[in-house]
Amino acid sequence: MTDRTQSVRIGSHSSPVTSCPVGIPQGSVLGPLLFSIYTSPIVTIAESHQVHQQQYADDTQLYLALSPRSYTHDISTLQSCLDSLHILFCENGMALNASKSVVILFGTSQRLKSLSGLKSVDVAGTVIPLSDKVTILGATLDSNLTMEPHTKTLSSSCFYHIHSLKQIRSSLDDSMAGSVASSLVSSRLDYVNSILYGTSLQRVPVNSSHGHLVTRSCRHTVNSSQTRLSSHSQLIT
Repeated sequence: MTDRTQSVRIGSHSSPVTSCPVGIPQGSVLGPLLFSIYTSPIVTIAESHQVHQQQYADDTQLYLALSPRSYTHDISTLQSCLDSLHILFCENGMALNASKSVVILFGTSQRLKSLSGLKSVDVAGTVIPLSDKVTILGATLDSNLTMEPHTKTLSSSCFYHIHSLKQIRSSLDDSMAGSVASSLVSSRLDYVNSILYGTSLQRVPVNSSHGHLVTRSCRHTVNSSQTRLSSHSQLIT
């Protein structure tokens, strides 16, 4: 891990060789473990500010509960934590990318109204306005946790792949079509489907203009308790 160098090569052209005193080699077997060790101080800094955190690779979420009576102080605590993390990153060759940062406030409609004075959060000197939804590891969460944006995104993705599979359906036998449909459609329906449990979306209508290309039915449903796509079976038979 010492005396390392790096350069960029495009075709027959190469950039000058420079030293690489920090960082983790990308693609190495120990890369994920070494990166986790390298970024472990994030946990210590978050805990010192009494801010909760979760990490997945280089994706970090910071969160804390807000009270309508003291949310100004709570936000100041969060911004102080972000400032400390920014210093840590600068000292260790990392970056806190404000352009990729998202700030969202979760709560009931009534609770969000009581926090209407909160409009943005300062991240590394950049003012980030509140967003009404955020995507975390493929799941789209809205501020009221209705899961409607997630199901709409899921429906759009499923029908896109159904339509694509329809174009090559005549070239596939039943077994191959079933395997392709399972990998492209069922895998998306199964992924994080547990987040729909307990929501008001017991049966989510999945509508798409491409549905007519797959089946004569123009309405399909995704059932949160038994996730399935009715056009899926019609497609492979």
